[in-house]
Amino acid sequence: MLGEEIYAVWAPAGALWSDWVAPALFGQAYYPAVEAALEMDDFSWFPKTLPERVAVIVDLPGAQSFRLGITLAALRGFRPVPVINASPCPSDAALQWEVCVVDTSGLVEAMCAATLTLRTLPLRSDAPPVFLLDDARVHGNRLPEEGMFDNRWMVFPQDFPSAAFLRAHGIEDVLLVQDAVAQPREDLAHVLCRWQEAGLRIYGRDGSLLRVQRPSQFRALWYRALAMMGLRRNSAGGFGSYIPEHTSAG
Repeated sequence: MLGEEIYAVWAPAGALWSDWVAPALFGQAYYPAVEAALEMDDFSWFPKTLPERVAVIVDLPGAQSFRLGITLAALRGFRPVPVINASPCPSDAALQWEVCVVDTSGLVEAMCAATLTLRTLPLRSDAPPVFLLDDARVHGNRLPEEGMFDNRWMVFPQDFPSAAFLRAHGIEDVLLVQDAVAQPREDLAHVLCRWQEAGLRIYGRDGSLLRVQRPSQFRALWYRALAMMGLRRNSAGGFGSYIPEHTSAG
């Protein structure tokens, strides 16, 4: 399948959350041939005390996020919403993942395998969302060096629906699924604190109520500009470009 075809599976016309599916991943990825659908994940831990209509944010290593997302889609009727706002690899270096600061090889393979399942699911157009992130987005998997493709990225409040939009569609509760860290990563905290201030309830993976701490520069007008310093924008959209190599004059 071409990138546009895969994108249409994840962001179908008429689906409530399609506007928040970040297109950078689909427009710039090299798609390996995948014959088998993605294996389902164990979600026996999923809190049974939460209401049926809840928004989920999965902030795990990319491949794990997609595995859990497609599991919740297949078994619980959630709509997976990838919020991966970066180029997975340089367009002139297909499969050369080792040049990337954020290694998305497993993420892209999992996304392709998940597509095979997602396109067969009869999801409702207003199905509750499960937003998919990659927890390596800010710091990467490798140290950035000259000549490498720096595709580190962040999320911002504009990357997610507002609390008012969520509430208008019957969502008052948010489940955050991440590794053992108690608080969300700082960029995501800017999103969740806004929701929290608006009255949405944020829960941790164990179902306990989570009080999100205010991150640095919360609601500051210059936050986005400061946060983006050091990140490399891609001319095709999203983040990702080569780190210049310094040359000495002869």
